Amino acid sequence: MTRIDVDAQPDEMMIRLEIDLGQSLMSPEAYWRATQAPPEEQRVLLNDAIRRLNRDLVFLIDGEPAHRTLARFEVAAISLDAIKNPLTPQMVTLHYAVPAGPGDVLQLSIAPGLEIPWPCLLTVRTAAAQLPQSRLLTDVDRLSRPAFFSAESIASSRAHDETIWPMGSWDRFAPWVMWIAVGFQHIVPKGLDHILFMLGLFFFSSGWRPLLIQVTGFTIAHSATLALSMYGVVRVPPSVVEPLIALSIVYVALDNLMENKLVRWRLAVVVLFGLLHGLGFASVLSGIGLPEGEFLGSLVLFNVGVELGQLSVLFVAFLLVGWYRRQPWYATNVAQPAAVAIAGTGAYWFLKRIAF
Repeated sequence: MTRIDVDAQPDEMMIRLEIDLGQSLMSPEAYWRATQAPPEEQRVLLNDAIRRLNRDLVFLIDGEPAHRTLARFEVAAISLDAIKNPLTPQMVTLHYAVPAGPGDVLQLSIAPGLEIPWPCLLTVRTAAAQLPQSRLLTDVDRLSRPAFFSAESIASSRAHDETIWPMGSWDRFAPWVMWIAVGFQHIVPKGLDHILFMLGLFFFSSGWRPLLIQVTGFTIAHSATLALSMYGVVRVPPSVVEPLIALSIVYVALDNLMENKLVRWRLAVVVLFGLLHGLGFASVLSGIGLPEGEFLGSLVLFNVGVELGQLSVLFVAFLLVGWYRRQPWYATNVAQPAAVAIAGTGAYWFLKRIAF
């Protein structure tokens, strides 16, 4: 998706736009050339795309277009093949400054001719609101619902939305799809550490019962800490959570090499790691922000997307090697080498995360 984060301060509004230009306003080859160019040449190579965004992606403050200045930008790309693949987003981050203080209402308008990766999620943070205000735009709905800045307007925003923006069938359905998609994307393709943990559980034994018991315990645990963290009950910094998640991958993979049946302490450890992974999901979701009026529903839908992502990982693993789980050579030729590779990757991540 395309993400736009607005941080409204009393005297300035900062806008952070994340967009996959190689899938929209530029060819993959042109974007790849820009990522490989020296910093002083990147702006020239990206100029046409940036000018198009400045013209066709408009921020309205009290109905009037807001003047914004591009303060800086960052480009990222792994390879040309990654840019061509829509499942591996290569995001450009543009930082804009709006010097004037925000008005009472902010809206985002996207011109009909501008094609960007959909949906577009607009998140607005203000001092008057305890939680961010999220607004969804699609290829059909190119003008966002209002985001309010004053406490009085925020309090009445739900009634305003229902009066000014009647909910059609797609309007009701689109937020469900969006939050499920966000949860799914944080497993596939973005959550490689969570994918490896799921594979560690998958390669544990040849039976489905141990796998389902572990996955169920893991799911319940990470759902609990995700909810507690998002409601502010539990707070653990990512600098602590991320290295521990990497260690959980190492532990599960090494345990696969030493055990061949599910015991109670193994299940207890998996549940403990589920609590840890839930904190990792929370750190990601906190950066996005949930809509204030639909906090619980959006949280549940995000978690549904996470579960669908986990199940898809297990399904693909089964399609690739699951047919051979009962074969006598499966453990030595498939499961054990996979466990060694997973443990090695987790150890590398742990060292990298504590060092950087």
